[in-house]
Amino acid sequence: NHKPPARNENLRAMPAKILTASWYSRESLIKEGTWKDGKERMMANGKPFNDRGYTCAVRGYSLGTMLRVVNLANNKEVKVMVTDRVGERFAKTRIDLSWGAFGRIANHKQGLVKVTVEVIDGTR
Repeated sequence: NHKPPARNENLRAMPAKILTASWYSRESLIKEGTWKDGKERMMANGKPFNDRGYTCAVRGYSLGTMLRVVNLANNKEVKVMVTDRVGERFAKTRIDLSWGAFGRIANHKQGLVKVTVEVIDGTR
């Protein structure tokens, strides 16, 4: 009578990934044209985007998964929730952190930093 491990255990068993972290904000989304008409931009999880929150857009993890993101250059870390998806172009290499989350691990002027990403809690 063998039961498979719970979903959370499967997610936590995933090895850490090394990705390139970038950041996005309301202002950057307006500049790139994905935030239009002053309306709230909805994320893939159906909630409005908050650039001051601790959220991220990434592929390969379920929406709602909590991740630990560590800047490889300075060992600063932040915990974020997966709330959105990155575009297909960066699906395997990029994690987009909200403006607030990126600021916890790096100066916004850096733009891109190498990070490790690991699951700390999966979806319910």
